[in-house]
Amino acid sequence: MSVLTKEQIVELIRKQKGLSVKEIEAKIRNISQRDGISEHAAALLLAEELGVNLGEGASLMHIEDLVPGMVEVNIVGRVMRKFSPRIYKKKDGSQGKVASLLIYDNTGNARIVLWDSQVDKYFNEVQVGDIIKVIDAVVREGMGGIELHVNFRSRLIVNPDDPRVKEIPELQKVRRYSYTRKPIGELMDGDKFVEVRGTIAKLYRVAVYDACPQCRRKVDYDPSMDVWICPEHGEVEPTTMIILDFGLDDGTGYIRVTLFGENATELLGADPQVIKEKMEELTNSGLTAREAGKKLVEEEFYPLVGREIIVRGNVFEDRFLGTLLRASSWDDVDYVREIERVKKELEEVM
Repeated sequence: MSVLTKEQIVELIRKQKGLSVKEIEAKIRNISQRDGISEHAAALLLAEELGVNLGEGASLMHIEDLVPGMVEVNIVGRVMRKFSPRIYKKKDGSQGKVASLLIYDNTGNARIVLWDSQVDKYFNEVQVGDIIKVIDAVVREGMGGIELHVNFRSRLIVNPDDPRVKEIPELQKVRRYSYTRKPIGELMDGDKFVEVRGTIAKLYRVAVYDACPQCRRKVDYDPSMDVWICPEHGEVEPTTMIILDFGLDDGTGYIRVTLFGENATELLGADPQVIKEKMEELTNSGLTAREAGKKLVEEEFYPLVGREIIVRGNVFEDRFLGTLLRASSWDDVDYVREIERVKKELEEVM
């Protein structure tokens, strides 16, 4: 899949808008200096502002074309989910902020990771269901797949004028067809992209680990150098990641569910750092990490028991714990949507 170079963008602007190359280059430099972005990103932004159709010169990139290591990426997608900002500690001791969005197009989905000032700039502006254009992002491999990292050189445009917009399905259609709703009693090892609706019947434990802020994998502390080491990214300042295990019951069966990261903290409704501090208090009192996680979830988060939710993910068999659902997302039950679902199922039967 070819990507437009700056020179190709300049030529498309010249052809469609009748501007000279000198005028275009001057505008690009002004935008680059004004917004602190690369000239390639500035050229894309200028084309956006002028209403230039960039689809004329080369194929436009889609999510399925993304490969870790790509830079200056230009992608359009619809926001499926927002994950609340988290605080992390920088190397200089100051606090940073990171948040993320889950987007999709007609070829796949990816996570948008917002860093520091970009969180304040974009997170509240962007809403679930909006289409956004990401300009000058960096592609990395995360725990859940492809991630586009947005830093001070990147830009987000909400509801852009882009030919890819018309290709992107509506949010409700994607939610309906990306996952197959199944009763828990019918789940089997190997089932993928399943959706279940059930009631939280039991809380098993909450777990905490120090993670690389880029790939979210567990990092190890090297006491001899007083640094945290990620196997992929080297020395990092870790962020706190949460794991939540609970049991879900829908009347047809029962299954143990595992939620990770932002999904877990969102369901718990607590700051990861606060959870970490409470875990440390319990382990310092003599409990093991597993005992502390069980005690904390039972005492602090017991109101979750009885809550009805929808969980999406993949099913696998654990030789010790039995059938498990590794969740990729969850939602509260939308009863209006559930009524529409039942109506449609009845119509298909009749």
